[in-house]
Amino acid sequence: MKNNAKDINEKKEIHGAIPILIVFLFAVLGLAIPYIIISNNPVDNFKVIIFIGLLLISASSVSMVRHIKDTTVKSLMYVIVGFTTFWIIGATYHGSYLHLLLDAEVKMISPEYFKIFNTDFIPVSLFAIANAIAVLVALIDGKKNGVIFGSMGAGVIIFSVVFSGLSFVNSKSDLLLLLIVLWALIPSFWVRSLASTIDNISLSIEKRFFKVLKGAILTVPIYIVLGLLTYFALTGGDTIMENFSLELFIANNSEDLIFFAISTGYFYILPNVILIVAVFNVYEFALHAFNLKKEIARDGTITYITTKKEIIPEAKKEYDPFEDVIKDMKSFKKEFGKGKVNRLVAAQKIGTYREQVDFLRSKYDIGSKEKATELLKLIERESEFAFK
Repeated sequence: MKNNAKDINEKKEIHGAIPILIVFLFAVLGLAIPYIIISNNPVDNFKVIIFIGLLLISASSVSMVRHIKDTTVKSLMYVIVGFTTFWIIGATYHGSYLHLLLDAEVKMISPEYFKIFNTDFIPVSLFAIANAIAVLVALIDGKKNGVIFGSMGAGVIIFSVVFSGLSFVNSKSDLLLLLIVLWALIPSFWVRSLASTIDNISLSIEKRFFKVLKGAILTVPIYIVLGLLTYFALTGGDTIMENFSLELFIANNSEDLIFFAISTGYFYILPNVILIVAVFNVYEFALHAFNLKKEIARDGTITYITTKKEIIPEAKKEYDPFEDVIKDMKSFKKEFGKGKVNRLVAAQKIGTYREQVDFLRSKYDIGSKEKATELLKLIERESEFAFK
C-alpha cells in the first residue's frame, strides 16, 4: 500500500476571520457573564456550571486560533483567550471570597480567608481546567503559544481588583504586582515543565503521569505562597511591616502553616494531575481518531498531516474461454460418479464436450486449454470403464 501525506491546512482551509470572530464572541461572553453573576449572586452554585461551560468554549476556541496565519494576530488572539479564561477563574476565586464574607457576617465571626485555598475545591478545580487548556494550546500550536496563553494567568487577580478595587490587596501595589506575577507564573511553568512531554506524545501513560505529577510538585510551592500572600493581603491591613518579623511569625504559626501547606498542596495537586493527564490522553485519542500525525519543524511550527491508504483497483481477471465448459464438465463428472447418468446421456454429453473443447482449442491459445483437455479425457475413461 502506498501512503499519501497531505497537510490538513491545505485540505481544509478556514477563513482567518472565523477564529477572530469566535475569540471576540468568547471574550465578550467570558468577561461579561462572570462579572454579572458575581455582582448579582456570588453564592449561587449554578454559576459553576456556567463557568465550566465558558471554559469548554475556551478549549474549543484555541483549536481554531491555530488556523490564523499571521503570527502577530495569532499571539494577540491567545492573549485575549488566555486573559478571558483566567478572568473566569478569578470570578470563581472571588465568588469564594465573597461567600466567606457573607458567611462570616451571618455567624458574626472573622472571615476564614484561608478556606479559599484549602477548603473550597471548586476554585482550584476550575484553575486546573485553565492550566490544562494552557497545556492544550502548547500541544496543538506549540510551547511558545502555550506560554503566551498561560502568562495571562494574571487575569485571576485582576478580576478581584476590578471588582473590589485595590482594597482587595490593602492598596499595596507591590503586593498586587507580586500576585500578578505568581498567578501568571503557574500556568506558564506548567507548559515549561512539560516541554519534553508535549513534544513526545508517544510516551506511555505511566511515564506521562509521573511527568505531570512532577510538574504539579514543582508548581505547588508557588500556589502555596500565592495563597499565603492572598491571606496576608486580606487580613494583614493593620500589620506594620517595620515591626514584622518573618522568623517570629513562622515560629508562632508553624503548625497552622504546615497544615495550610499540606491541605492546599493536596487540593492543588489532585485536580491538576487528573485534568492535565486527561488532556494528553484526549489529544492523543483525537490524533488517532482523525488519523493525524503531528510534525514539529525546527522553528517550533506545528503542522498536521493525514495518511490515507491509496485505493489500488483490483487487477482484472484474465479472460479464460475454457472456464464455462470446465465448470460444466466438473458438474457432469460429479453426477456421473453418483450413477445418475445413463449410457445414452453420457455419450451425448461427452460428445458435446468434445466438440466444445475442440472448437475452443482451435480458436484460443489462452486460458485453461490443457486443463479442459485433461478433464475431458478423464470423463471419457470413466465412462468407458462404467459402461464396459
